[in-house]
Amino acid sequence: MDALSRYVDSIPAAKLLSQSIATLVDAQRQAAGARLISLELPWWFGAIALQLIVLFYFWRSGAAARLRDALRQRFESEFAVRFVFGAVLALLARAAAAIPSFILWRIDRLMGLSHALTRVWAYEYALDTILGMLVAGLIAAIVLWLVERTHQWYLYTIAAILAISLLGTMAAPVAIAPLFERYVPLTGTVAARASAFAAQHGYAGIPIVVEHRIDRIPVDAAKVQGMGQTQRIVLADTLVGAATPAEIEFYVADDLAMLDDRDPLCLALIDAGILIVAVALAVVVADRIPFRRDDDPISRLTLVGALLALVYVGAVPVDHSVAASMQLRADREAVAMTGDRASALRAFVRAGDERIEQVCPSLGRIFLYQAPSLGERAAAVGGPSPGCR
Repeated sequence: MDALSRYVDSIPAAKLLSQSIATLVDAQRQAAGARLISLELPWWFGAIALQLIVLFYFWRSGAAARLRDALRQRFESEFAVRFVFGAVLALLARAAAAIPSFILWRIDRLMGLSHALTRVWAYEYALDTILGMLVAGLIAAIVLWLVERTHQWYLYTIAAILAISLLGTMAAPVAIAPLFERYVPLTGTVAARASAFAAQHGYAGIPIVVEHRIDRIPVDAAKVQGMGQTQRIVLADTLVGAATPAEIEFYVADDLAMLDDRDPLCLALIDAGILIVAVALAVVVADRIPFRRDDDPISRLTLVGALLALVYVGAVPVDHSVAASMQLRADREAVAMTGDRASALRAFVRAGDERIEQVCPSLGRIFLYQAPSLGERAAAVGGPSPGCR
């Protein structure tokens, strides 16, 4: 990787501006990127399929109704019954997806995209599971409580999903992200240059931090976290350690463009909207499936959860397509801000070599990645056509 990084550093600006990015990236790393998608996609679908099968069987076998009855014998509070039932469903779904998720992590490790030990993966998976259980339990308890009390429960549920999405985005930098990664302020001459650039474009004082990933996955080179008072620019430590100051300035400009266009707010609202539609579809389909004799709204949550896994397959491409279009627009605006197209193209070449990101789009990308292909990003900033078919 050091040799590839030195090669990217040495590419003349004239060559970056005149040659297709497809001719500048390492061919072997591009082949590895295609192989990565072909390996990961079946396991990604497998994780969803296993969650659907386990939850559907849990409902169809009557185990969901038996669990509900056991919880009612254990707890006097119906709120507690619903909370624990929802948490158990989340635990079942995560347990069903554990093996495919582990294999996906192993694939990343074999490809050099992760240097984490197994215990680190297990820690993050367990922490994700606990957070998911808490959220699922609260959603089950609160939504069923609303269903009992008003015919307009769905309006309150929609409002709650929107509020949770916005509050979650706002709280991520202070309450969620530190559980998984370590963050330190960007320092040195790079920090001074980045801060001056941000101030020049109306963002004086915005925090610019470096993310030290526990799993050492060299992805998400730069991103925006938070919203409003908590918003900040996050640069990966792998980016800061390898990229030129001009490349870092491009990434900072990219994030500033997203802030200018209020992309964090828009993405939070879009994600909430997709979730609302997905839940509505799952409920509608579940209502068309005959009730078991021992069914009630609590046990039927299992069926809705199984159908949500199915709807998720269709929702992911929509979400990723929206995020990709925002990224392409931000790339164009970032180059307009820096006036340095060559550094943007150098950043894309480095991403192709270090993170084995593909130049040409493929069908599998839409399920696995939010970001557009490097060829699309290069074309968006005025680079030569990558010649993809």
